[in-house]
Amino acid sequence: MKKFVAILSAATLLVMPMAVCAAPSPSAGAVVAASQTSVVETAAAEANMTVSEYTNNAIVSTPGLPAADTLPVAQGGKIIVNGVATNMTVTLAKVNAATVKSAKAAATGKIINLVNAKLPVAKGNTVTVNFYVKGLAGTENVTAFQLVKGEWVQVTVKEIRADHIVLDLTQSGPVMFVQN
Repeated sequence: MKKFVAILSAATLLVMPMAVCAAPSPSAGAVVAASQTSVVETAAAEANMTVSEYTNNAIVSTPGLPAADTLPVAQGGKIIVNGVATNMTVTLAKVNAATVKSAKAAATGKIINLVNAKLPVAKGNTVTVNFYVKGLAGTENVTAFQLVKGEWVQVTVKEIRADHIVLDLTQSGPVMFVQN
């Protein structure tokens, strides 16, 4: 019986295929990483944003505004739609040169930044947006305006605190933050 088990074991070793393990190809990882990076870089370039701005949904600088006076703007918390807190996101983008020119003409103080805010809901809903404004002390007198049908209309500033401005918006479009 022992002889039979020994022969069976030896036969099993000869018949079973051996798994071949190879080291991962270092070039394959580089190709995947390069293709993913180029997709993000391409999308950021198409949006006229840096990769950091694009991936963080933030506007750090606005062409046509002095870099020394411009504060980075991003979404700073949950948005509230018609009084209900949500997990929705306001998509931020850079404004075009014509919008910057129009804002400069309408501003009554120093423009902190301009962003194009795309709301995730239909026009007419009241959307309370918490904007993160890096470097804002919270003691400044800041007003906000939104471009509506070619005119800059003042919007409700609900709260100003360190690094945050909370606004009520009712539609998507360019938003201008002005320090008076």
